[in-house]
Parts: sequence; structure tokens; C-alpha cells
Amino acid sequence: MEKLEIREQYSRALNIIVEKFKTDIKCLAGFLIGSMSHDMIWEWSDLQILLIYDDSYKGSSSYYLIENDVPIVINVRKKNNFKNYLESTNVSDYFFCALSKSTLLFTKDKILKEYFEDILYIGDREREIEMLLGFSEAIYYMNKAEKNIKVKNNSANAIYFIFHIAQGIAWLEVARARLFPEREIISQASKINPILFNKIYDVLYSEKVTNHIIEEIIETCHEYLKENTMEVYRPIISYLIEHGTLKEFSLKTREHGFGINYDWLYRMGIVDIYVEPVRINNNAEEFFQIGYKIKKEYC
Repeated sequence: MEKLEIREQYSRALNIIVEKFKTDIKCLAGFLIGSMSHDMIWEWSDLQILLIYDDSYKGSSSYYLIENDVPIVINVRKKNNFKNYLESTNVSDYFFCALSKSTLLFTKDKILKEYFEDILYIGDREREIEMLLGFSEAIYYMNKAEKNIKVKNNSANAIYFIFHIAQGIAWLEVARARLFPEREIISQASKINPILFNKIYDVLYSEKVTNHIIEEIIETCHEYLKENTMEVYRPIISYLIEHGTLKEFSLKTREHGFGINYDWLYRMGIVDIYVEPVRINNNAEEFFQIGYKIKKEYC
């Protein structure tokens, strides 16, 4: 439990330091980041403050200060650099995730405030993309877990991969709810869908994990993904229905190690696979690549 006296000590330090920066005419805005903004604090916490200065600023990008016996981490960004960062970053960036839970301390720039608020809106396209990426991550690790328990008889590895399945599903659930992911994303998603995460994650801590439990978890994950396929793959299925194949399809996503898993649609019986010839770098040899076409019953 957080101690009230520590919160009061940190609040006094925050008020003092903020007033000092507000007197600087070049300091345009301040944001409180970290635990003091959205979580509990304790005796080893620090205050983390992001300051936005005008573009004439020439000082350091970070300072480690102390006020009222409280350590304070100051990060400084110039206005245009900050705007460029917001435009180019994505929800998986750690600092951006922290920024999404920040508290605006003050601002002297109304346009900057409105710009920041607009960036923190999760639109339909962003939501779809993040759901797809979380889904693909879960599929990848589900296949790994299934192989280890059924083929390699390696329960330790299977359990390791189950944690990653849960993380992928958590990302999907958080994106569906139009929330920014937190560092403890499984805990965040558990509040959205507690029954699911009790079955696929909490059970790993509450019981002796047998091969039977591992197989049940994998089956639960498989059924969850199957039930959510049509919603998550909506932009891809819609394109397939309109165009028949994915030959000209493209969906710009952020960099992601798992990309979008198209084979899942074949596994679910939604598409058929076909092969077509392709040349690579004008090589005289002929190669064949996989294509996907929608099944008639889904048209």
C-alpha cells in the first residue's frame, strides 16, 4: 500500500519544480510521466518530467535533479522534434506508451496541446492493424507450444511459449478496446477479459502444470483465435471478397517481427492456396510463390 506521506512529499517536490520551469518563457509545456502520473509510488520512486522547449533551446536533453529530497528525472525535447516524434512513432514504442499515460502539468502552447491530444486518438485503421499483429504473434507462439508438447514432448519449452501466446492475445484485446498497451500488458488485458486470461495464464501459477493442462491451454487459445478470425481479418477478407486474391493487396503496418499470418486463413478453411511462377532478380530459373484466393462460400 502506498504511504500517504510519500505521496505528499513527492507532490510538494513536483509543485516546486514545475513552478520553476513555468517561469522560463522558452519552456512551452510539461508532462508528468511514470508512476506518479498513473500508479502507486514508494520510497525508491523518482519523478519523471518531460519538458517541451521552443526550437531555440540549446541545453542538454536530460537532467537528474533533486527537490525536497525527491530525485527528479528531466527529459527535454524541442517543439518540432517532439512533433516529429509523435508523427513517426507507434504504439509499441516504450516512451510513447509511457507518454500516453502522462499528466499534462502545464502548457503555454494551445496548438501543441491539441496536437498531442489528436495523436493519442486510436483510429479504426490503427485498431485493425494492432489486432492483426497481436493475432499473428499469438499464432506463431501457439504453433511453437503445440510442437513442443505434441512432437518434442518438452513441457518446459511449451510453457515458455504459452506466456508469449498470452502476450499476443493481450495485445489483441487491448487494441480492440482502443487502449494503449502498458508494460504489464497481460495484467492490463486481464481486466478486459478476466475469464480468458484465467484459463490461459493464471492457471500456470495456481496449479501444478501438467501436460494435460498445457494441452488445454493451447486448445483454449486455438478456439479463441478461431472465434475471432472473421473480426480480426476483416480488412483482408473484405479485399479477398472484392478482388478474389491477395495478389495486389497491401496493408502498411509498423515494423513487426511476425508480420501478418495469412496461412491462418487457409488453416481455417476460408481461403485456398495456389502457386504461380515468379522470377527473382531476372534469374533465368523459374520459382513458384504461394497465393491465396477466397473460397466460393465466403464470396
